[in-house]
Amino acid sequence: MYNFHINWGIILNTLLYYAILLNSAPEVITDLSSLTRVQVETLKIHRAVLKGEINMDIALKIRRNSGISRGTHYRILSQAKKNVTKSLLTVAAAVQMGLLKPEDVQKLISTVSMIPTDIDPEKLPEVMALVRVLADRIVML
Repeated sequence: MYNFHINWGIILNTLLYYAILLNSAPEVITDLSSLTRVQVETLKIHRAVLKGEINMDIALKIRRNSGISRGTHYRILSQAKKNVTKSLLTVAAAVQMGLLKPEDVQKLISTVSMIPTDIDPEKLPEVMALVRVLADRIVML
């Protein structure tokens, strides 16, 4: 197994220097995940309910307006939770197998968490391209 240290600063500086832009870059970080857009929307609505920003009646009304019933809402929420749990366990298994270093996973998560939700749409493709490159770099295959 290769033992190398990822220098995140060099990677970011190199990418910025060469202005690597992927025209087909996704719009948001969730587009890089295994969650569907409907699952992401459902999770956002669920978080708003948990935070007390809206009540469940309003949440379900929002869903009905997009053609999703109460039962479908809860089924999608369950599927999304299952996907997130499986993703976490996949990362844990990859760490256990030596494919990922825990500190690299933490750096990626920290980096993504610093991306503002209201980022300038013109900068978003470049930021998402950087995130994709960083994620690809930490997988030791």
